[in-house]
Amino acid sequence: MNTQERPGVVGLVTDALGRSADLIQTEIRLARVEIGEKADALRTSVVSGLVMMLVGTVFIIGALILVLQALVAALIEGGVAPALAILIVAGGSAVGGIIVLLAGKKTIGAVDPTPTRTITSLQSDARMAKESLT
Repeated sequence: MNTQERPGVVGLVTDALGRSADLIQTEIRLARVEIGEKADALRTSVVSGLVMMLVGTVFIIGALILVLQALVAALIEGGVAPALAILIVAGGSAVGGIIVLLAGKKTIGAVDPTPTRTITSLQSDARMAKESLT
């Protein structure tokens, strides 16, 4: 005679739910570790990238100042009064700066921070888990 009894449906469902819960907990721990590692790498790259961009910006500002001074000098040599030449160059710079600022503002607002791929994946996982239990 067979002394081992076959598990019942309730036992099988309980075992499957327990294993599913363990799997989900393991996946969550893995995700936390991976997110932590990615966050550290992102933080490091963002800081170093921002520092390099700041240094580059300082050089670009210096060059832009020299170009604007040369433009003022060219206008003065062309017969424009010095005060008027400075106003023309300053006004043109202000208009260009405003255009760039507005374009930057528009670009910042164009990003939707909702993690749609993650939400879709979680919904799919929930649907699969529900189907496997029915």
